[in-house]
Order: sequence, then C-alpha cells, then structure tokens
Amino acid sequence: MQILKPALFGVALIAVPAFAQGESPVVVEGGVPTAIVSYADLDVRSSSGLATLNGRITRAASRLCFDDAHKDVATKAAEARCFDTAMTRAKPQVERAIAERTLRLASNGAIRVAAR
Repeated sequence: MQILKPALFGVALIAVPAFAQGESPVVVEGGVPTAIVSYADLDVRSSSGLATLNGRITRAASRLCFDDAHKDVATKAAEARCFDTAMTRAKPQVERAIAERTLRLASNGAIRVAAR
C-alpha cells in the first residue's frame, strides 16, 4: 500500500494541468470538498498570470460554496462564509507560489481551495 500511495499521487499531479483551462478537479480531503487549482501553465510573477490564477481560485471557491437553488437567508450567509474562508485560505498559497516561481521557474504548482 505504501508504494501505491506515491504512485497515485504522481498520477494526480500529472492530471492536474489538464484542468488548467477548465474547471478544477474537486477532491475530498479530510472530509472537506477541495478544488485543486493548477498554475503550472502560468507565470504568476506577471500581472496577467496572477489575474488568471485569482480568477481560477474565485471560480473554484464559487463552485464549492454556492449553488443556484433558491434558499433562505441563513443558507446564503453560510455560503458567503464558505466562499470568504476559501478565498482567505488560498491567499497564502498564492503568495508562496509567487515566491517559489521567483526562485525557480519549473513547477507543477497547484493551489488547494477548500470549502471550509
């Protein structure tokens, strides 16, 4: 089983860039729905690359936290808190991504956007 886990992780890392232009894959980590947002194809040191990454993170957080159904005020408030938390938790990852890309250009980077 120990050999299988690294192999599956490697497959997951290879698959992530395939979602770079479309929707981020959603996985459940520790019981929390989490979108994996790739930035492997972006230069996050540029303003356009950073804007693209932020757009991907915003779309991923929206997909995780909001649905189109009509709902009561409490549910809407919970969705807004979910979105705010997801965006807040993604920010340090973006900052690390920028720092890492400054040090080295080659990376298969991804940001994890969690629903809680």
